[in-house]
Amino acid sequence: MKKDIAFLAIGQAGGNIGKLFEALRFKVLYVNTSMEDLSTLADAKHVYHITDGEGAARDRDRAKELVAADILDLRYEITKTFTEEFIFVIFSAGGGTGSGAGPMMIAYLSELFPDSVICGITILPAARESIKARYNAFECFIELEKLNAGSLFVIDNNGKPDKFALNETFVSLFMNMLKMTGYTDERGNIDVKELKEVLSATGTALISVLPSGQSSTPRLIDSLKNGIFARLEEDHNVQYMALSMASEINTDAFMSVMGTPEDIFQGYNPDATICVMSGLTIPYKKLDEIKALVSEEQDTISKVRDIPKPSLLQNSIELKLRKKAEKPKSLKSPDEIISLFRRQQ
Repeated sequence: MKKDIAFLAIGQAGGNIGKLFEALRFKVLYVNTSMEDLSTLADAKHVYHITDGEGAARDRDRAKELVAADILDLRYEITKTFTEEFIFVIFSAGGGTGSGAGPMMIAYLSELFPDSVICGITILPAARESIKARYNAFECFIELEKLNAGSLFVIDNNGKPDKFALNETFVSLFMNMLKMTGYTDERGNIDVKELKEVLSATGTALISVLPSGQSSTPRLIDSLKNGIFARLEEDHNVQYMALSMASEINTDAFMSVMGTPEDIFQGYNPDATICVMSGLTIPYKKLDEIKALVSEEQDTISKVRDIPKPSLLQNSIELKLRKKAEKPKSLKSPDEIISLFRRQQ
């Protein structure tokens, strides 16, 4: 299935994940409004700088304007690069270029490639990031919620303090997901068509991987609830589940906690228990938390701004310094001065 997948990496965060996939020999097109960000991708094969872009400085509207103004040339670059059945758009929800252009490009690619499935990979900002980053994330998801596209993986930057380690963890999970179709077992297999069906579902998606020695139903539930992805809604809404088991998982007990899918694809393998759930609800609770933090911090900032500030003009001081003595005017001519010195000899 690897040959059927490509990535459109938007912005710096998208580029950081994209280069991990390119190192694994996936096709990646990097798009950015910042030439400085693109210059960090030394070995990238497909790179496109948005015309007149100097970065977006967390301005989502500016990013959208720049992409829209350059859409014809960008379209040529995209159609020249991609032929794959699945295109994953990677972007940060809290940034400028990625947050602004990410949802727009998912919608655009869905129309541009009607026979392809356009999926998303996005990153939520950590609590330590700026109020603007969290505001952008909330606005970004207002747009993502309206899209009718393939699966959306929502990585929560609070999952690990090191964002680069977080990126590597996601890529590892993604690659293990693709391995599901490579196992054959007389008890059952997951084929490529089934995994494609899972990834085609509209809504968010999760991946969990447990080594064979750690495979159990409780641990699988815990890994899905407390992994690197945004916290799962507790509405039991799930469309598909693909489960390749290294040891038996009690699916009835699992579904009583996680929800009952419309369809389940099951297989077995000797290495790890790999689970993919898709068609899940957008993480509204997490987004509500972000909204509440933005409102709280905005109020705090407003209160500080509204505190009356004393004017320096109202508190001016008189500077009293000793005046420089004026040089007395001489009553003698230069020649008389010379004469005086002569008499002293």
